[in-house]
Amino acid sequence: MIRRLIVFAAFAATAFIVTGCGAGFSITTPAGFAELDDQEHYGYRATNPQGVVIAVRREDNAPYGDLSFWSGAVDAHLRRNGYTAVKAIDVKTADNIPGKQIRYRATRSGRDHAFWVTVFVTETVVVTVEVGGDVEFFEQLEKPLTKALASLTIS
Repeated sequence: MIRRLIVFAAFAATAFIVTGCGAGFSITTPAGFAELDDQEHYGYRATNPQGVVIAVRREDNAPYGDLSFWSGAVDAHLRRNGYTAVKAIDVKTADNIPGKQIRYRATRSGRDHAFWVTVFVTETVVVTVEVGGDVEFFEQLEKPLTKALASLTIS
């Protein structure tokens, strides 16, 4: 039974990460970023000229899980795919919904990349905000990206 639950949780986390979402949130696009239209797997996605990206997904909270469950499932998925967690932070949306942000590092095409995933959970939805890019460009954008994350509201 426990093995089936673990397999289901891993499957749900994978499905959650690769499926798209609908509306039901608002976020401010950072200065120097352009919002991308017609994003199949995201409800919102924006990038800057150096390829740093901020993206939001919103999914039903099904199977039902709390913040610990969903942030743990996403973390396990990313670690299995070569990401190294370097920091975890408790955060809140602009409308005071608690979340968990986990910051990762990974090497892609011989370059160091930073990747943050922030998970917010309500009784009915799970919202993730993904922020990432080449460390050379990412580190100078941490303040505006953090400000954009703080602007998120979930409806």
